[in-house]
Amino acid sequence: MKRLLAVIIITISLFTLATYECISVANINNKLEADVSILYENFEDDPEHVSSFTETVKTLKNNWDSKENALCLMFNHKDLSCITDTFTRLLASVKNNDYDNAIIEVNLLKEYSEKNRHVMGFNLQNVL
Repeated sequence: MKRLLAVIIITISLFTLATYECISVANINNKLEADVSILYENFEDDPEHVSSFTETVKTLKNNWDSKENALCLMFNHKDLSCITDTFTRLLASVKNNDYDNAIIEVNLLKEYSEKNRHVMGFNLQNVL
C-alpha cells in the first residue's frame, strides 16, 4: 500500500511539474513573440534609425537572459543559446545602425518563436 501511495504521489508530482513547465514555456514564448513582433514593426517603420532602438533591444536581451536561466533547468542549452546568440548579434547590429543585419536577426527571433514552440514545449523527457 505504501508503494502504491508513493507511486501515485510521484506521478502526480511529475504531471504537476510538466503542466507548470508547459504553461511557463508558453508564457515566455508568447512574450518573446509579442516583443519581437513589435520590434520588427519598429524597424520597418524607421529603417534609417535602427540605433534608436538600442535600449529597447538591451531590455529585451536582459529579459531573455533572466528567463533563460530558469529555462536552463528544463531544456537543451543549445536550443536556448541560439536565441541568446541571436540577441547578441541583434544588439551589435542595432548599435552599428545596421538595418540589414538587424532585420535578419529579428526575423530569426521571430521565426524561432513562431515555428519552434515544440523545441521548448512540453516534453516528458525533460521532466524525467
